Amino acid sequence: MTEENVQYGDAAEHLADELSCLDIGMRTLLALAGGDPLADPLAGARGLVVTEDELLEDGRPPDDSREWRAYAAYRREEERRIGRAVRNGLKAGADLPLARMAVLLGLSVWECRCLVLCLAAEWDRKYEKWFAYLNDDATCRYPTPDLAYRLLCDGEEERRIARRSLGGEGVLRRLLLEPTAPEAGYSRSRLKEPLRLDARTLSFLLGSERIDSRLGEAVRPFDGEEPPPFPEEGDPAFGLLRPLAEARRLPGFPFVHLWGPEGGGKLLRLRKLAAARGQRLLLVRLALLPAEPDRLAAELLRIVREAAFTDAMLVVEEEKGQAAESVAARHEWTAALEDYAVFAWRPLVGWIGPERRRREGLPVPAGAFLLEAEVGVPEAGDRAAAWKAAREAHKAAWSDAAEGGDAELRAAGTDEERADREFERLAAELGDKYRFTPGQIGQAWREAAGIAASRGEREPSRGELEAAARKQFRHRLGQLADRIEPRRSWDDLVLAEEPLSLIREACDRYVHRETVLNRWGFGRKLPYGTGVHLLFSGPPGTGKTMAAEIVAGELGLELYRIDLSRIVSKYIGETEQRLKELFDEAEQSGAILFFDEGDALFGKRTEVKDAHDRYANMEGAYLLQRIEAYGGVTILATNLLQNMDEALLRRMSVVVKFPFPDAADRERIFRAHLPAEAPLSDDLDLAFLASRLDVSGGHIKNIALAAAFLAAGEGAPIGMSHFVRAAGQELRKMGKILVKEAFAPYHQA
Repeated sequence: MTEENVQYGDAAEHLADELSCLDIGMRTLLALAGGDPLADPLAGARGLVVTEDELLEDGRPPDDSREWRAYAAYRREEERRIGRAVRNGLKAGADLPLARMAVLLGLSVWECRCLVLCLAAEWDRKYEKWFAYLNDDATCRYPTPDLAYRLLCDGEEERRIARRSLGGEGVLRRLLLEPTAPEAGYSRSRLKEPLRLDARTLSFLLGSERIDSRLGEAVRPFDGEEPPPFPEEGDPAFGLLRPLAEARRLPGFPFVHLWGPEGGGKLLRLRKLAAARGQRLLLVRLALLPAEPDRLAAELLRIVREAAFTDAMLVVEEEKGQAAESVAARHEWTAALEDYAVFAWRPLVGWIGPERRRREGLPVPAGAFLLEAEVGVPEAGDRAAAWKAAREAHKAAWSDAAEGGDAELRAAGTDEERADREFERLAAELGDKYRFTPGQIGQAWREAAGIAASRGEREPSRGELEAAARKQFRHRLGQLADRIEPRRSWDDLVLAEEPLSLIREACDRYVHRETVLNRWGFGRKLPYGTGVHLLFSGPPGTGKTMAAEIVAGELGLELYRIDLSRIVSKYIGETEQRLKELFDEAEQSGAILFFDEGDALFGKRTEVKDAHDRYANMEGAYLLQRIEAYGGVTILATNLLQNMDEALLRRMSVVVKFPFPDAADRERIFRAHLPAEAPLSDDLDLAFLASRLDVSGGHIKNIALAAAFLAAGEGAPIGMSHFVRAAGQELRKMGKILVKEAFAPYHQA
C-alpha cells in the first residue's frame, strides 16, 4: 500500500501514531531541558529541590534551536501523513472518534495536539512521570498550560492561538476539559493548573460509552433508526420540516416547536427529520431535569456536550403543567442552546409539548428562527391506517414465531384474506369512532392483543379492541361527575316509534360524523356546532336516564352524570371555571356528559334587575357557548321543557319527548323488568296490573323490585298478591291510595 493510500482501520491505530509523535516531541523537549530524567541525579527530587541552573532557565524550548526546528518539521509532516490516513479511514467507514470530534467541533490543529496531550495522561501511566518531570513538580502528573505552550507551539503566533484556545471562551476549556477546582490551602499559577479531560470527552475518544452515563434517564438517544411509517401527504408538520431535511447547512439556527395531544407523532416527525439528515436525536425529558439553577446549568452543559460530540439534534419534551418550571429556567436553557448552536455542526432544536408556547415562553436563542406547527389528531383515514399498521406489526411477530417451529401458530394463519377484509372494515369503523393519536392506537392494540393471547387467541376480538380503546381516555371527569355504567339495552326501553327513532338517528349522527364532516366537507363550513346534543324531556320515570345509558352503550362511550353540587358555586366566576374544567376534561375523554335536571343549569335567562341576574345570565351564556363548541355527545334531561332557554333548544341536535306510558306500554315495561330467571306464579296477570296502575316506568321498576322481595321473604314465586301489595306501597309514596275494589280478588286486607 502506497503512502497516499494508507488508512486507519480503528481508533487504536490512529491514537498510536498521534502518541508516537507526541513521545518524540517530549523527548526533544527533555533533551533541550537537560537530558534523560533517569540519568539526572536530582530527577527524583525534581519539583522539590530548586537549583541555580533552574533559576536561569528560560522555561520554553528555544524556537531557533536546530533540534526543535527539526522536530517541528517532522511533526508537520507527520500530521499531514496522519491526516491522509484519517481521511482514507473515514471514507472506508472506520470509526475514528478523535477525527470525528475535530470535524464536529471545528477544532484547530493545535487543539487536536492538546487533546492528544491530555489523552496521554489517561492512556498509559508512564506519562505521569514524564509530566511530573517536565512540569518541574512531582505532584503535578497531568499536562499543564505551561507544558502545552512549550511542547505544542511552534513560535509566538501559535502560543497566542493556544492561549485563546485554553481561555474561558475556548472550546477546550468550555466543553472538553474538566473545570479546575482550587486545592484546599494551596494556590497554583494558571500556568500550572492540570489539564484533565472531562469524563465524557475521555469515554468518547476511547469509544467506551454510547452516551454520557451521568445523564441517566433524562436523555434518551435515537441513533438514526428509521421510525415507524406514518402518512406524510398533506401533513402540515411534515411540510414544515421537509426543507430542513434536504439542507445540510442552514442560514441560521432552526428552532422547531410542535405541540398537540400525547401520542400524536410529534417525536416521530422529528425522528424522521433526524434520520433524513443522518443525525442522531437526543430526547431530553424536561420533567427529569433538576430544578435548581446551578445543577440545571451543569446538566445542560453535559447535554450540549453530548449533542455536539455526536452531531445530534436536541429535542426537549415538555409535559402538561410544566410551563412554569420551564419558564423559570429559560435563562439557563437559552444560554445552553446558544452554546449548542456554536458547538454543534448542524444545530437543530425541537421543543415538543401538549400546548402551544409563545416565542417569549420558549428558550429561543438569539439569531434562531422559529418554526412551529400543531400536530393534532389525524384524520379518520389515517387513524384507520394506524389500526391496520398495528395489526400488521402484530402479524409479523406471529409469523416470526411460526417460522421458529410452532405448528399451532402456523395453523392459526389460515384464511388470511377473509380476516384481512373483515379487519379492514373494522379498522375503518374504529378510525371513525375513536379520535385517537397513533400512540393511543398502538397502545390500545397492544393491550387488546395481550388479553387475546391470555385466551390463546392469535388476534383480539372486536369487543377486546373496543374495551382497550376506551381505556386510552385519560381524564379527571370522576372528580367533577358521577360515572354511570351502561347496563340496559334497546329491549329495555319502552317508547313509541317516533321518540325511539329519534334516539337511533342521534346515534347515527355520531357514528357517521367523520363521513359527513370530513369526507363530505361539512366540517369546513361549520366551525362549531358539530357535536351531538340531545334533549330528553318528559315526566319523571319515563326512561330518560335509561335512554342515556342505552346511547352510551350503543356508541361504546363512557357516561358521566354531572353533579350540580360540584359545578354550581355562589362565588362569581367560579361556576364558569368549573364548567371550563368539565368540558376540557370531556374533550380529553370522549365521554358523554349527562345533565340530569338540566333546567337547573339551562333555564331561561331573565331580565336583568340586579347584579345577581346579570351574573346568572352570564353563566347561562357561557354554558351555551361551551355546549355549542363541544364536539362530543351531551344529553340533557328535564321534566319542564317550557323552562328551558330558547337559545339552548336551537343548539340541540335532537329533542326527544318522552310521553307518559299508556296501558300497553306499561305492560311492556312490567315484562321488561322481570328477569328470565325469576320464578313467576301462574296467577300473574301483567295486563291487568298495567290497566289498573296509572304510573310511569320508574314507579313500575320500584313495584316489580318490591314484589320480588316480598315473594322471596315468603319463599314463594312472584304472584299477583305480591304485586298488589308492592303497588299499594308505591302509591302511598306518591300520595295516592290504592282502590281495593279495583284489584279484587287479588287484594289482601
